[in-house]
Amino acid sequence: MNKYRAVTRDDASLNAPSSDAGPPDLSVILINWRMRKDLEACLEGIEGHEHRCAAEVIVVNKPSGDGTEEMIGERFPWVRLFSHDTFGFAPMRNVGLLNARGRHCLVLDTDTELLPGCFDNLVAFMDRYPRLAGCGGHTTRLGGELEHNVKRFYDLATVVARRSWIDRLWPDNPWNRYHLMKDKDHSRPFLGDWMAGACFCIRRAAVEDVGLFDESMHYFEDVDWCWRAKQRGWKIAFNPYARIIHKVRRLSSRGLDRVALVHLRSGLRFWWKVHHQGLNWAWASRPAGESRKEGKPAPPPGSEVPDLSVVVINLNGKGLLRDCLESLRGAAPRHRLETIVVDNGSTDGSPQMVREDFPEAVLVENEENLGFTRANNQGIERARGRYVMLLNNDTRVLPGAFSEAVEYLDEHRSTGVAGLKLLNEDGSLQLSCRRFPSFSQALFNRYSLLTQLFPNNRFSREYLMTDIQHDRIQEVDWVSGACLVIRRDLLEEIGPLDERFFMYSEDVDYCYRAWQSGWRVVYLPFAKVYHLIGQDTKKVKFKLTYERHRSMYKFYKKHYSRNLMLMDIVTFVTIVLRGAVHLGGAFVQQWRRPAAEGEGAT
Repeated sequence: MNKYRAVTRDDASLNAPSSDAGPPDLSVILINWRMRKDLEACLEGIEGHEHRCAAEVIVVNKPSGDGTEEMIGERFPWVRLFSHDTFGFAPMRNVGLLNARGRHCLVLDTDTELLPGCFDNLVAFMDRYPRLAGCGGHTTRLGGELEHNVKRFYDLATVVARRSWIDRLWPDNPWNRYHLMKDKDHSRPFLGDWMAGACFCIRRAAVEDVGLFDESMHYFEDVDWCWRAKQRGWKIAFNPYARIIHKVRRLSSRGLDRVALVHLRSGLRFWWKVHHQGLNWAWASRPAGESRKEGKPAPPPGSEVPDLSVVVINLNGKGLLRDCLESLRGAAPRHRLETIVVDNGSTDGSPQMVREDFPEAVLVENEENLGFTRANNQGIERARGRYVMLLNNDTRVLPGAFSEAVEYLDEHRSTGVAGLKLLNEDGSLQLSCRRFPSFSQALFNRYSLLTQLFPNNRFSREYLMTDIQHDRIQEVDWVSGACLVIRRDLLEEIGPLDERFFMYSEDVDYCYRAWQSGWRVVYLPFAKVYHLIGQDTKKVKFKLTYERHRSMYKFYKKHYSRNLMLMDIVTFVTIVLRGAVHLGGAFVQQWRRPAAEGEGAT
């Protein structure tokens, strides 16, 4: 059920097919408040616009007593009118999206004029490129000046420069040129980062995947939506064949200053959201008005589909693996458990031990070490369970721990990732949940020298979450991949682990992507697992230190870098220097320690 209660006029849509012919090709969405003359002119242009595609027109109107409802009823009875008190670009456009029936939705400003062929060219372009979330048309001002409708994402310098005194005194500054993509040939299609809401054609399937506009943003709701779409793998393009004229009103100096101030505030909010993704950010609502996680009920325990698939990665860890698999036999007494072991080319007899002693386990044998992330994805590909757990081979699971986790996830359908409570070998707490890393925490994280010298500093406490109570269930930014449970629906939605991370940071990245898609990440303290941290890595510390820092920089580049070259260089140098200190220490330790037989690294 829609979250908006609206007065609607649902007469025959413009050039709309019959109900037997299926949905229209295009839903045109206009929003209006005190712009009756502009709206009337726009609707007249749409009425006279020749097109072969099937289209409908939706007007979302905030009543202002200017006679807009009467005008539409008398002159444009084919318009679907929604009148109510919601106000703002994002909320009003969301009303249109919620009620649109077309395969594609054109968000259009009321002060626009369509040029011949616009509708048909939009639909044809979107149908030609199925991975496009949306496209922006070729928009010009009344004087013929090109209005750069498809742009690059803002970095902090562009947020400050746009619509400020810098923009007025130096309009062709390098930040504007880069942001407005003036280096592109606007007579041909090209890919961009986001498109402005004046002429914004969105694919219906992308709306269902990404969600609606974020209603907490006054401006930048279009930037934010495109950013989320690109995080989900969609593309944004410039369509030079769909042409419109944008009759932008001239504002007074006072009005322009106010608009610039609101624009700057919204831009800084968006920049902060992207660079400091946190738990309290309210993502946009889902198209249907309800969470898709609350859909079909979970299969009952004991069905043929396993409740939990446990994926364990091993490399020359025969003894550790044996103890881990033995503990799994009592981990979920009330549920169906599936065990998958992925061996990364062990030479210590681990595969033979699994075949002989644990015949119930599915064994995947690799001829060489494919890396921790790729091996986990191999296990995920073979998993059949409603939930998939990634578990280190140096763990011991307490009886019933997995049943507790499964029952919690069955009752809380919005939780996509859950992390169990990890304990050290002596029973003490092992910090296994974190906040997302920031630039300051690159110097004060778990392994840093500064954290070892100043263990109680504020940055380390915030990152390691030593300031929370670890005996209660709570939302966290990310949980350790040593014992991490993923809901099947989340895997189907955002895919498996990112294999660009050979090992390390793949768990941070996955939880980050889960939050971006609207899922919760939760820490479960009542389900406990012993983790013998370091037992599986003690012989290859030098290599693992290198991989840890390399993955750290990959995570930064993937999620935090926004064309700030100086910041990229500073971050790279910082991580290299920090890694050099750790590598030096690891090299000395490895050189001084005599070769010893034992368990190897996973």
